[in-house]
Amino acid sequence: METRGYNTKQRMSLLNIFKECPQKCFSAKELIRMPEVNLGEATVYRTLSKFEKEGLIKKYIGSNSEGALYQYSENQEECNHHFHLKCTGCGTLIHMDCHLMDSFKDHIKDEHKFFLDIGKTTLYGLCDNCNGK
Repeated sequence: METRGYNTKQRMSLLNIFKECPQKCFSAKELIRMPEVNLGEATVYRTLSKFEKEGLIKKYIGSNSEGALYQYSENQEECNHHFHLKCTGCGTLIHMDCHLMDSFKDHIKDEHKFFLDIGKTTLYGLCDNCNGK
């Protein structure tokens, strides 16, 4: 997916960071500190907001005080139809397409009269790699 509107080298370099690490979530502050991001703080925030509106990245609310996190999303609409697993060790976000979670969602609806927004539902824990450390 290409960006709409005015593209600059800096804007494209920011998008390429996401494309090179599609499983990783980045905070705005983390991106600002990267030497390859040659943009001011306000421009980074503005560009992230534009990317999110264009469906190029997905915004997640981080745990504790880390604030918003952003991840590359080629097809954001598809991302709204599954749960997510977030590793608290390395920050990897896993898209979880599992029929068992459909049963879980139905149980919550039927037994607890609560309707989950699964595109915004994230389970936190450790990935296999971080759990072994």
